[in-house]
Amino acid sequence: MKTLRRFKRFVALSCVAALTAGLFAGCAGTDSVTKYTLENEKKTEISFSWWGNDIRHDYTMEAVKIFQQENPDVKVETDYGVWGGYEKRYNLNMMSDNETDVMQINFAWLSKYSPDGEGYYDLNTLKDYINFAGYTSEMLSYGYMNGKLNAIPIALNTSTLYYNADIYKKYSLELPKSWDDLFAAAEVMSEDGIYPLGMSKKQLFLFLITWYEQLTGKEPFDGNGNWIYETEDVRNMLEFCGKLRDKKVICSVDDFGSGMFSGGQVAGVMAWASDAETYCAFLEENKIDVRIGEYPVMEDAKMLGWYLKPATMYAISRITDEPVAAAKLLDYLLNSEEMIVRQGTEKGVPCNVIAVRVLQDHEMLDGLEYKANRMMESRRGDMKVMPAQMEDEEIINIFKDGADKYLFDRATLKEAAEEIQNLITEFNIE
Repeated sequence: MKTLRRFKRFVALSCVAALTAGLFAGCAGTDSVTKYTLENEKKTEISFSWWGNDIRHDYTMEAVKIFQQENPDVKVETDYGVWGGYEKRYNLNMMSDNETDVMQINFAWLSKYSPDGEGYYDLNTLKDYINFAGYTSEMLSYGYMNGKLNAIPIALNTSTLYYNADIYKKYSLELPKSWDDLFAAAEVMSEDGIYPLGMSKKQLFLFLITWYEQLTGKEPFDGNGNWIYETEDVRNMLEFCGKLRDKKVICSVDDFGSGMFSGGQVAGVMAWASDAETYCAFLEENKIDVRIGEYPVMEDAKMLGWYLKPATMYAISRITDEPVAAAKLLDYLLNSEEMIVRQGTEKGVPCNVIAVRVLQDHEMLDGLEYKANRMMESRRGDMKVMPAQMEDEEIINIFKDGADKYLFDRATLKEAAEEIQNLITEFNIE
């Protein structure tokens, strides 16, 4: 992106030089062409990337168009797509210094790409162009690395339980509040091939950690992000995972998709608070009663075991050629009424109180994203900030691969646990 942009500038400048030379040589009819080229050369070009669904793409593109109308001297090149494959492409861009000027990033990427605070632009140096007034020091703290403000959080996120209350009502069941409730629901629903819950491999990994933290009070990573579980801890998590599968509490993560929830094959899902639209919109449109469930807790739980993190963040490239223009766009994305109203709560309830007030004025603080946020806020004092390693794709894949070997009888419980422990420890050390 950055190489392409520089090439375009070189071509534009070459054209201007050629046209100017033509004028001095007495060429006629080039005045209008020269004026057009010069006007476009005056524009500052910046690039902006994000991931999401079609809804996010549409409202973001609309907002960018308005930003350019309000800032006619700035041209914004956009680069967007769905999550699948986005992280791999982003990694390649970061490694080759080809990232966009303004970018939506994952919270975990701060530790990965900027452990010393040098991986992204220090936004504190751009405070003349970015209004931080809507952010508390706590909210801004999520974006600091080594004393430098690398990113701004858009909203907070946590794993959330969404239930099809009509299915639970059909079986005369209350929505689950404990692990035992989930097993009791499975005992009834399994006769009809329905699972109480479905989730992705990442959410299952977090689900198992939650259960084990409640049981033992042991966290998987220390303050430096080092894996501190032992083989016995992994073995216990695998054993419980097998129980969830055998008792039909959860469906296979390989079979799971949002269509299983909308189609009634699962009576609930565990997903990010910011994913409410993805999983629940179809059901709500069809007048199905979808509700936010309580976080399951066992008796005598040592801790809640639930984590929170910024849903997504905005950052600016450390090597941007146009930091001021990038800062103006970033400010617009965070603070402009046009963007705030279009975004609503699609990324979660904003951290920015300015944005919250705008949504209140427009009576837009409702829906499942808002309810998920309220549930999170009700237990926020018991939640911890999620370490980046907890959602590292490599660690999650190691755990899933080992779990599959155990679940499908390709390894004993002991063998699978030892393999997972060795591979995660090795990866964590690297």
